[in-house]
Amino acid sequence: MQDFAETTAFPTAKDLAAGLPQFEVEQCLSVGKESAIYLGIQPALERHVMIRVMAEPTTADAATRLMDRLRARARLVHPRIVAVYDFGRSLNGYLYLVTEHVDGRMLSDLIQERAVSPKMAYGLALQLCDILTLLHGQNSLHGCLNTRTLLVDQEGQMKVTGIGMCLTPSGEISWLQEGDVSIEQDLYDLGLVLHEMFAKEPLAEDGKVSRNIPPAFGAVLRRCVHAEKARRYITAAEIKEALVQALRTQQSAATKSGAPEGLAASNPVDTPPPQVSSSPTSPSSTPAPAPKTVAASVPPPRYAPGRPPAPIVRAQPSFMKKLDDFLWSCLRASLHLAVFAATAVILLVFYVMKDKIVLDPDADTPVAREPALPGEVLGSLPAAPELPQAPVAPLSPPITLPATAPKADSLAGLKAEYRAAVQAEATAALDRVNLNELPAFQQELKRLQNGDPIPEVDEPGIPASLKRLREDYRQKRATQMR
Repeated sequence: MQDFAETTAFPTAKDLAAGLPQFEVEQCLSVGKESAIYLGIQPALERHVMIRVMAEPTTADAATRLMDRLRARARLVHPRIVAVYDFGRSLNGYLYLVTEHVDGRMLSDLIQERAVSPKMAYGLALQLCDILTLLHGQNSLHGCLNTRTLLVDQEGQMKVTGIGMCLTPSGEISWLQEGDVSIEQDLYDLGLVLHEMFAKEPLAEDGKVSRNIPPAFGAVLRRCVHAEKARRYITAAEIKEALVQALRTQQSAATKSGAPEGLAASNPVDTPPPQVSSSPTSPSSTPAPAPKTVAASVPPPRYAPGRPPAPIVRAQPSFMKKLDDFLWSCLRASLHLAVFAATAVILLVFYVMKDKIVLDPDADTPVAREPALPGEVLGSLPAAPELPQAPVAPLSPPITLPATAPKADSLAGLKAEYRAAVQAEATAALDRVNLNELPAFQQELKRLQNGDPIPEVDEPGIPASLKRLREDYRQKRATQMR
């Protein structure tokens, strides 16, 4: 049973201005089944306002509950929550609500236009968690959390709207109808909003999280929208801690996959983006509060029990790497054999000539000559026959290196230089929290680790920095191959 009249005829901007002399009504922005929204000016304070005219409740009980909810909503005051200025009945009998006007756009429009980058989505996610923590801490519920009730102002800060309202089956955001709201439903709706921000698409009907989300963040979102309520997070603050830890995990995984060891410790996520609050209909230009420092010892997220750890994949050396190692092994063995042969030849020469080397006392250096015998012995003995000289083993032929060794060595050095440049760019992307560029650098590092060749034609959509590094590598390789 409905608690409002369906046949309510909403006034024109001119008629509403006649019933609200304290405001200047400029135009009617939208007309729905249960309410109409107008843009106006409050001359006394020189500010723009939003005026919502609502259908008349049909029963006294419905009107009383509506006023109670409006009073509770007006008590919520926060820089990131759209303020309620006034509500009541106009002189010509229309039920109205006046709220803050925010110069901004709905989050749903920004997502549809692909204007929400991963870094921006991460900052807005932390701000939204803070707003829900504030609401639930004051025993208030949102009840209508979605990308249409979240606004982003000109400074990129979030304003939450629709607090205390209800989403009707027709898709209209209503004050007149009341839905079943709870903290669990608010947290589930938060998971849906986070999925749409990070994946740029709503959650699938089967509840499966999109594969376009980085793995660490995907684990957090799967728990937010888990089919079993007992497996979900129980507070918005817990979701925020899990998001901060997910970014740390993502950075650590990217660092271990190729970044230098010294950089991994110097890139922790110490300060998340500035926090933002909520508001009822549009984003605001109020500056965000100072960013809050996240403690260095953030507790690890609680994972679902029974989930096996990710398998460890060990990279296998490529064929070129194996060939290079084999050639160097052959070179080392050849050098050892050459040194051994030369030493053996020298020792053999000294052994054969040891009896023919005598010292001449009148000379400074040893002289090789026949040993002197007594004269009488020389006269009675026949001439001594000539002893055959021991053959001298020829020196081993000079060792020639394979013609391809210098070229292969220079190409290996060029590839190592390219790997270091890609690792440096990956680390820079982590510093800037460029999660949209990070997968491309991780894929390139994995290709280099497996020994796969660098593609001759760049894939569409790769980062400009990676494309520049590839072009530089190809030019240097072409120069060395000549």
